[in-house]
Amino acid sequence: MASADPDLAAAGKDFIRGGWIVAMLGFLGAIARMALSNKKHPAMAWILKGIAGAITGIICYFALHGSSIDPLYKSIIYSCSGAFSSEALSRLKMLLPAKTKRTRQ
Repeated sequence: MASADPDLAAAGKDFIRGGWIVAMLGFLGAIARMALSNKKHPAMAWILKGIAGAITGIICYFALHGSSIDPLYKSIIYSCSGAFSSEALSRLKMLLPAKTKRTRQ
């Protein structure tokens, strides 16, 4: 059975071959940011922020897979996206309920 989108199938195969490292880098980037902060975090926060970094790294991987960006720049984007994902997602989480409350009134 043929895939509907051969580019997506190729991206999936490339991810299995070595793209999963991007998820690990995103996870480790988020963990490193937490380790460098002075705040104390519960164990669950470490896990959740690490997972958020991994997911963001995967999304960036698939978003940039077919692009003709220099590999060095791609790796910088992957690592920064994972490292800063927890702050970006926390900020988005704070903004979304505030926007929906304003539109209901």
